Formats: sequence, structure tokens, C-alpha cells
Amino acid sequence: MTQRYHNPFAGIDLVAPIELREIYDRYTQSGGRSVIDQSPFPRMVDLWFAGLCLAARKGIEPVDLSGQETFKFIEGSIFDRDSWRVQAVMLTGIAVQNDVEVVGEPRRMMAIANGLAASGVPHIVDMLRDGDQDEIWNLSDCLDLLLSKKKVA
Repeated sequence: MTQRYHNPFAGIDLVAPIELREIYDRYTQSGGRSVIDQSPFPRMVDLWFAGLCLAARKGIEPVDLSGQETFKFIEGSIFDRDSWRVQAVMLTGIAVQNDVEVVGEPRRMMAIANGLAASGVPHIVDMLRDGDQDEIWNLSDCLDLLLSKKKVA
């Protein structure tokens, strides 16, 4: 039997800066592209999450998206399918705020996550373009290099 977890992000928008719209369309298969080698992310949420994770890993500050023009691509209810992402977003919020109390504020946590994704996606794009292979292999090589390095605190 499948276990269901509480998703505090259901009904909260996942957004990205409007200037990244073309990037989301270009590198995700939800933009009508089906060639995985050039568009390695099946869904926009996957690119968003990769950006969030990269920003968190590298210690990049989240972008403040309040007052910026953004586009919504899905709601947080998408995490119902992958409940582990709920915990990842919560833990990231705690780390960024250095305060466990942030878990009681889902909108604040999502603002942090959206901001981290916005700051991380351009770095993902750099990885996709860094090399002379198809995008998926360039990304794979860059991630392998990044993850093989020890993080300096």
C-alpha cells in the first residue's frame, strides 16, 4: 500500500523568472521537445529542482523574486508524486534560514525554493552548454566533476 505524506506545498505555485522561460522550454521535454540528448529534463519541475539542488550545493543565495515578473509552470501538488521532494524543500529552507521554525511557513519555504531554483538554473544551463557533446552528456560530465569534489565549508 502506498503511503501518503502531508504536502504543505499543494496549492502553492512553482515559479521562475520570465527571462528563464525560453530556457525551461528549450531544456525540458514539456516544451514539445522529445529528444532527451538535447532536452534532458522530462518536466519543468525537474529542471527547477536541479537548479534548487545546485544552488543549495554551491551555497548560492536565493534570488528574491518578489516584484519580479515570473511565470507559473505548476503547483506544489506535483510533489504528491515524489514526496521525498517535500522533505528536500523543507530541509533546504531550514538550511537557508538556519531556523527550523520555517517549516511552519510553507509559502516562505516555497519562496526560498523558487529563489534557489532561479539562481541555480543559469548554472545548470552553463553545464548543459559546457562541452562539445550533446547537452545531456555535458551536464552529466559537469555533475560528475561537481559531485566528486569535497564541499568546503
